[in-house]
Amino acid sequence: MSGKHFDKAAAGWDQKLRRVEMAAKIAAAISSTLPLNKKMIALEYGCGTGLVGLALAPQLATLTAVDTSSGMLEVLTQKIKDEKITNVTPLRLDLSQESLPERFDLIFCAMTLHHIKEADQLLARFCDLLKDGGYLAVADLKTEDGTFHGPEADGVMHHGFNPAELVKTLAKFGLNQVAVQNVHSLVKTNDAGVERAYPVFLLTGKKG
Repeated sequence: MSGKHFDKAAAGWDQKLRRVEMAAKIAAAISSTLPLNKKMIALEYGCGTGLVGLALAPQLATLTAVDTSSGMLEVLTQKIKDEKITNVTPLRLDLSQESLPERFDLIFCAMTLHHIKEADQLLARFCDLLKDGGYLAVADLKTEDGTFHGPEADGVMHHGFNPAELVKTLAKFGLNQVAVQNVHSLVKTNDAGVERAYPVFLLTGKKG
């Protein structure tokens, strides 16, 4: 999906129960797997409307919520205002083209990596932005045959990932204690009425 698609989809993004449930599962898995605490300076990349980030924000010192879609960030900004959240800062930024001066204790992204053409380069950027001892959490689809998004999907660069290959890649970038777990299964029904489950994994690791 292109940036324009995400901008248009933003207003109704949270209305899909399946999407909300998946975000809750991912947030819960991150929270139970990593030692989150109120001293952590965190970054979420591909934050969308904040379904994952806002669930984790109460456990963190600050969260910089980054996305390339201004429409998504507008919805998130309104949530922050409505809920009087004080420790989340939305930021429009493309980490594949730009960087940040800060370093973070925690970086996480959910269902974002498959939209990034140079996924390995983005993972390397994440590792560079982590402080020594910082944590990375990446949630995405396991490798699938392209039926999840369908043949006309815009902006889908990868049909999921092989978690074992990502583990090897992140080890090269200096991440240790890399682990993978299945955290959710998205069930979709095709045009023939056949249901199919698409597993979602969470990969976590620690720098240094």
